[in-house]
Amino acid sequence: MNKKMRKDVLPEGFGELAQSLGFDAENQALLLQALTHPAYFEGVKTASPQDNQRMEFLGDAVLDLVVGDYLYHAYPNLGEGTLSKMRAVIVCEGSLAHHSAEIGFQHYLRLGKGSEASGDRERPSILADAFEAVIGAMFVALGYDAARDFILGRFATQMQHLTPDDYEDKKSLLQELVQHESLHGVSYKLLTVSGPDHAPRFESGAYCGKLLIGKGMGGSKKESEQAAAVAALAAKSNWLPRLRGTAPKAPKAENRPARQQEKPISAAKAATKAAKRSAHGAKKADDAPKKNIARAAAKPRQS
Repeated sequence: MNKKMRKDVLPEGFGELAQSLGFDAENQALLLQALTHPAYFEGVKTASPQDNQRMEFLGDAVLDLVVGDYLYHAYPNLGEGTLSKMRAVIVCEGSLAHHSAEIGFQHYLRLGKGSEASGDRERPSILADAFEAVIGAMFVALGYDAARDFILGRFATQMQHLTPDDYEDKKSLLQELVQHESLHGVSYKLLTVSGPDHAPRFESGAYCGKLLIGKGMGGSKKESEQAAAVAALAAKSNWLPRLRGTAPKAPKAENRPARQQEKPISAAKAATKAAKRSAHGAKKADDAPKKNIARAAAKPRQS
């Protein structure tokens, strides 16, 4: 079966996008490559498929360098470990996908028919890859300074206001808190999966033993577990007392202990008890005259 040749078709509005990003007519092909998913060439014959994977590789390195350089100078008193956590927050998939969608890259992506049908145009991983690929294209076409200005224009404000709540791993914080108070660690269970195949929603629960301490939603199982950890930390005043054994006990209905209820007896036993009581009463009646005679005989006679 012969594969068909595929013509290079520019997405609608591509020229305006290229101009807004600083690409001129001579280097717009690099931007087009950055927005071309590998699946675009599936099932077609082409001499040299130009997808965005190599651009993504390069853009990832440039992004890490720019963000790392900025954080290094902005936070001179922080150590390597903290700076790495801060950078990870900036360059994570969710962050890049957000900025990619905010610019509108999803409208210019070139996808295969199958990818288009499965909703890949809105998939966070593909949007994040496109964002890095565009940075790579900028670096090649316009130079480091242009790529740096683009990156800082998107992230500088966020990097200026980072706090430990932003970059500390919530699952690690929760694990440390729980292990300090209990012999149990934290475990996570997937509770539900909903939504379409191209944009599923996961719900996970954070547990200490059998105690559910938080629930969270996310676009992946990992994200839902992080959200569950965040929820558990926010609600720690509700479940920490139970781990410490200081939770208030339910009040008793009465201060004094209830009288023990007598056990029910059968009719036969009741009749036997009644007969014994009757016989004991008759015996006491028969013995009464005998006791009177004995007492009279024991009294001394008066002379």
